[in-house]
Amino acid sequence: MKGISDIFNPNQQGKKEKDASKHLDEITVNPMKTQEELLMKILKDNKDTEYGKKYGFEKIHSIEEFRSSLPLTKYDDYSEYIKRMTEKGEKNLITSYNIAIYNKSSGTVGTPKRIPMTNFGVEKFVLYSAEYENIVLSKKFGNSLNTGRTINLVQCNENLPVMKDGNIYGALSESILLKIKPFWTRLFTSPVEASFAGPGANAKYLHARYALSDDKVTKLTCSFASFAMDFFRYIEKNWKLLVEDIEKGTIDNSIKLPDEDRKNLIKNLKPNPNRAKELRKIFEQGFDTPFAPKVWPNLKLISCAATGTFKEYAARLQKRYLGKISFYRRGVGASEGFLSVATELDSCNSSLIPDSVFYEFLPEDKEAVSGNLVTLDKLEVGKRYKLFITNLSGFYRYYMGDVFEVKGFYNKTPTVEFLYRADKTVSLMGEKTSEVALLTAAQSTSSECGFHLVGSTVYPDIGNSRYIFLIEADSLPKNFDLKKARDILEKELAKDNPSMGDKVKKGLLSPTVLKLLKEGTFKLYKENLQMKGYPASQIKPVTVISNEVQRKFFFDSIEKE
Repeated sequence: MKGISDIFNPNQQGKKEKDASKHLDEITVNPMKTQEELLMKILKDNKDTEYGKKYGFEKIHSIEEFRSSLPLTKYDDYSEYIKRMTEKGEKNLITSYNIAIYNKSSGTVGTPKRIPMTNFGVEKFVLYSAEYENIVLSKKFGNSLNTGRTINLVQCNENLPVMKDGNIYGALSESILLKIKPFWTRLFTSPVEASFAGPGANAKYLHARYALSDDKVTKLTCSFASFAMDFFRYIEKNWKLLVEDIEKGTIDNSIKLPDEDRKNLIKNLKPNPNRAKELRKIFEQGFDTPFAPKVWPNLKLISCAATGTFKEYAARLQKRYLGKISFYRRGVGASEGFLSVATELDSCNSSLIPDSVFYEFLPEDKEAVSGNLVTLDKLEVGKRYKLFITNLSGFYRYYMGDVFEVKGFYNKTPTVEFLYRADKTVSLMGEKTSEVALLTAAQSTSSECGFHLVGSTVYPDIGNSRYIFLIEADSLPKNFDLKKARDILEKELAKDNPSMGDKVKKGLLSPTVLKLLKEGTFKLYKENLQMKGYPASQIKPVTVISNEVQRKFFFDSIEKE
């Protein structure tokens, strides 16, 4: 089996790429055959687990028997098993396969989820992320991406905790980064001290400073498009400081860094007045046109999650910072499995992967009962579905909460676009406003009112049947009118979800409330989670306030009117 450390190993890249492409082409021709083979293997291999004995895996010999024998599940159905695995070291409970890592969820209340990923799950991750992505990119760019380094914005915790069964607990991306330190300077612009920065360290500065110093950058990679937005916005707001430090070969004393990291970084820095002069000339022209192509003439690609709510971030990135630089949107990966893979650039569509997980789909308008679920061969183009999976890590008929729209086919396998998380939909009176619609309305409002949107979140005020919109804005115009902005927001919400607008008109929903958040609110929220040990690469924007901890934090950060 290919190991985690090989994913970004420059000495290993390319050796398996033809196999990955050929493999996907083969399994997407007859996807249900592959699905059945995968499911039967999972059941056979796990028949002697505690879970397998409970539900009689040994007696199940078809997809139909499986669907009639096992219940639909959520994480809580596995939490006690996982507790026994991680705290007592017990094995063979929900899976017979060896665990490679327990992925830490990005939840914010109570005990975070510990989602097991087996070696087989990691193998699929390697195949359909690193290897297959390289194929798509090489078809478009040839070898040109290898002529320069990558801006890598993924953050990592150096000291990942170890569970009782001997496996680490964190994000898979973190474990990958830990394995590839020997190749760091060959691959990335950022120093190790940036991606492995401890609490309080200004990693944004380090990523930006070292990226700006390198004029031969060819690629930027991060977990989510929102991270890239933060990176470019930081450069826009702090370019004078960054350019001055590049010119002098220093790190300004105002930048927070552990003393040892500062000492190690400074001793390897040299003044670069020529690069500083180039950058100063570019930035002094202003930001009315995208600056990324000017700063990095060889930058060809941004690789990150850029569908669903992140689709809006990608659009904003291209308009303000990137211009025509391409996106590879990666498909949909999750702690529970690699769900779909993007087969081309600049597309929100991705192919389902018949040998990665066993899929079942619930039509969006149907009740979540077993009989309403369908297999992938029953999907209809143009319709929306909620996803359930049986994976290679011990979850069976597991509710993911992701909503997909079927777009077409790759060979004979459906292609889908990830739209939103069903649990992030606001529905006070049955209006079902998705997180995408909420973010789009906020962005449209910022454009019309003339400010930059840093972040937005919504509190569903059940007691008063209304939406309370909280927005962090940058560069508010002098004539900004909060009441006018609220009216525009209400109009945009009605445009993105006519049902919501209709219910406001009829008085079923009270008018939307708009509040401004203090500068740095979303940054502080993320830093607080990192201080609590949450993986930075897994912290997603809070588009809908879903618990009391979030409500208190954001409401305490409202600007006084």
